[in-house]
Parts: sequence; structure tokens; C-alpha cells
Amino acid sequence: MEKKTHFTAEQAKSIGDQLNIDWNKIPLNEFRVGLEVELEHGLQDEATNVTGNDPILTAKIALSHLNAFSDYYTRLYKGFGMEVPQLGNE
Repeated sequence: MEKKTHFTAEQAKSIGDQLNIDWNKIPLNEFRVGLEVELEHGLQDEATNVTGNDPILTAKIALSHLNAFSDYYTRLYKGFGMEVPQLGNE
């Protein structure tokens, strides 16, 4: 499988739609950032690979966090003193 490092807004929306995400509760940018963060559970490190970069499995990890806190990734970035990525439509 491809070593994916990026999701477009369109890809994130499509993946989220497959998981029936309520976009009124979970912001698309937050989900998209989550997809990219959670790739750490994939091909990034063979020793800890649990998703194989499968977009649905990766999305389920992100969704699990976002169901607890819809701004989970904003909190994560701010907790590390980092600015939250505001991803465009690319």
C-alpha cells in the first residue's frame, strides 16, 4: 500500500461520509488534520503499523478521538505549543 502523507479536503469528506460523520458536529478541517496525524499508526513505522495506511482504519482512529472532543486535534497541537494546520482544498 502507498505511504500516504496527505489527504485533500475532498478525500477527507468522502472518507468521512463513508463513516456517516455528522459534519455539523465535527469540523471537516479537524477531521482532515486527524487523518494526517493518525497516519502515525500506519506505514510510517513498520514496528507500530496497525492500519497499513488504510484510509478507513485511519479515519476510525481519528473519529474515535473526535467523538470524545470535536476539537481534539486543536487541543493536541496547542498542548505541544504548535499552531493547528489550516488546510486548504488541495
